[in-house]
Amino acid sequence: MAAKSSRSPFDRLRQHYEDKERKCIECGYVDTEGNWRVTKRGREIHYQHLCPRCDAIDTRILRYD
Repeated sequence: MAAKSSRSPFDRLRQHYEDKERKCIECGYVDTEGNWRVTKRGREIHYQHLCPRCDAIDTRILRYD
């Protein structure tokens, strides 16, 4: 029987980005660390990654009501 994950859906989405979304949208650099920052702004959750090579910021926004 599989154990239920204690992480929130927001944490699981961050982990998905860290595992799968590593290539910079500007310069193409693949960040093997792939750390994404998560912040809440009102009714939005912002997931952001700063490219260590060119400083481009990749932002994904989750809006909810």
